[in-house]
Amino acid sequence: MTDHTQLAETFWRFADQQATGLSPLYATLSRAVARTPELLDLAARTQPGQPAPNMLLAAVHHILRRDVQHPLAPYFTGHEDLGEDRAADLLTDFCHRHAGTIRQIIGARSVQTNEVGRCAVLLPAFAALQQQLDDGRPIRIVDVGASAGLALLWDRYTYDYDGHRLTLPDSDPDTVLHCEVKGGTPPLTLDPARFVRPVGIEPSPVDVTDPEATEWLVSLTWPEQTKRMHTLNSALALAARTPPTILAGKAQDHLADVVDQTPDDQHLVLVFSWSIYQIFGSPGGRKRLVGTLAELSRRRPLHEISIGHFGHDTPRMIMASHDGGVSRSDTVAHCDVYGTWLDWLATPPARPSA
Repeated sequence: MTDHTQLAETFWRFADQQATGLSPLYATLSRAVARTPELLDLAARTQPGQPAPNMLLAAVHHILRRDVQHPLAPYFTGHEDLGEDRAADLLTDFCHRHAGTIRQIIGARSVQTNEVGRCAVLLPAFAALQQQLDDGRPIRIVDVGASAGLALLWDRYTYDYDGHRLTLPDSDPDTVLHCEVKGGTPPLTLDPARFVRPVGIEPSPVDVTDPEATEWLVSLTWPEQTKRMHTLNSALALAARTPPTILAGKAQDHLADVVDQTPDDQHLVLVFSWSIYQIFGSPGGRKRLVGTLAELSRRRPLHEISIGHFGHDTPRMIMASHDGGVSRSDTVAHCDVYGTWLDWLATPPARPSA
């Protein structure tokens, strides 16, 4: 068998740094893959640039969600705890039985989690930006790396910040995003009517009216995260009724057109929610993004809201302005990957003088 030392290390890191504490099942299964050459051979079929642990385990989850009968199934429903002593044997047997389907899934699909909870972190940034841009002009949001475009529907959700319920004119009372405020005072007052013609950019948009496509998004959710799965299903149901507008293709192919086609009387805001590394690579993706937006800003002023790790252990949110080739940015918050908590650090950047 092929030497997959580096791939095994990827699965060990996933188990120790991502799954532990959030998904004991995935931590156990990831360690099983790391020490099983046959499973590493299968995981190596993942598309380049895609995280093999997420893809392989999501493929297994995807198959099991179709009521496939196997001794591994009860562990994905939370009815039993899987011990380290049985994990490798059960997973190896399952993957052997369904190797063809798994190869097809991980060789064609990608991680497009489209985490709805991140809207609870983005909303204060939108509110801060609206306060900054106090001229009353419309604001257009472009979600770069939009997947199914659920973040474009941020004004359709209900928000709960430490028990403070925030409803907007079009909020769905059954789709509630909970966020703990760990520090600071995030701005939460905004007028959704100022936000017009939102659009997403995505290489392979997820069709929210296609049950097979949306089922893959649900399969990417970790089995223990039942509340997160419920929220995703609720948001997908909303999106199916009024699908968001998404441009299919690479960001680099659409950014210039979006900049040129957005009317001058509208503020243009580009949002990157853990998507920079997929578009501009890692490390150094943030620097390459800034260079791209600075160049585009010679045509018109641009605003940016980006969330990611950016080389730090704790994720953070950056608000930036790009105008005439000059870029200015501030870290305004620390936050959780899933949007479950927010630490608001500062006031938004001051509005640039004319």
